[in-house]
Amino acid sequence: MQQTAFTCMNTTIRTFDLPAESVRKITHLFKKSERTLSRFNQTSELSQLNNTKNIPFLCSSILFEAIRIADFYYAVTKGIYNPYLGKQLIALGYDRSFELLEANPDEEASPSLNANIRPLLIDAGMRSITLKQDIQIDLGGIAKGWTAQCIAELLQEDGIRTGAISAGGDICAWGLEYKKRVVKIDHPRRTEETIASIELHRDAGIATSSIVKRNWVTAGGRRHHHILDPRTGMPSTSNLIQATVIAPTLTEAEAMAKCMLILGWEEGLKRFNDNKNIAFIVLTEEDRCLSGGNLHLYTNEGVKQYE
Repeated sequence: MQQTAFTCMNTTIRTFDLPAESVRKITHLFKKSERTLSRFNQTSELSQLNNTKNIPFLCSSILFEAIRIADFYYAVTKGIYNPYLGKQLIALGYDRSFELLEANPDEEASPSLNANIRPLLIDAGMRSITLKQDIQIDLGGIAKGWTAQCIAELLQEDGIRTGAISAGGDICAWGLEYKKRVVKIDHPRRTEETIASIELHRDAGIATSSIVKRNWVTAGGRRHHHILDPRTGMPSTSNLIQATVIAPTLTEAEAMAKCMLILGWEEGLKRFNDNKNIAFIVLTEEDRCLSGGNLHLYTNEGVKQYE
């Protein structure tokens, strides 16, 4: 299998079975997306938007579409997926790219949530966004997943009939009728250990969200992670430490994986029971690997679990 890799968006981007010209396009578009959507880069377009309030901001197509799709999943999940918690993350010490975080941030602030009101106005005609509250947009993982999904669709329009893109381990795969792909899911703490694998038989996005990788210790000695529960404004405390979601697109998988991690296994299954297009593979805090949802849509073999 032909593979290439490069670093972008604070993670490793990998491509599989794609020609060199396509890889060059992928690299260019990921870097363009990073320059536009990073909340850590003070010159990015997202940072410029975050510095406004009650003023229409005319957006590039990349920023507008990324926020539009993030807001769509904010509405669909009734706010459990919430891209408007940037100020809360900053208050907890996550104010710069993760590899630059100090072991003990100088201050520990108590985050406060905005009222449950629509936090922005999206004007498709003007291609503008108006922040109506004192919020900071944090697109996080969905920016990577959405970028990979958009690029995959562009490549298919170019006639690339099969391939896969991995953005930090979150995978967009297409053309499974031409080449089958086995996706392995690693343990978040013991990364050399595979906990499950699945052989895909249809196009899909697979995203994994975990509380383990991005965590830090505050000056007060408290350990925080970056998955915030919007109902409390604090790091999620569900019974899951990792959630993997399989969905028709990587964008949807990204949003739903974060929701499942926040809600926990039982509440997550109840909340998303009506979504017939997604499947789950999760790891509980007791190290139990569980699966559910409509796995039959994506695999004929089921989930292979490893002891």
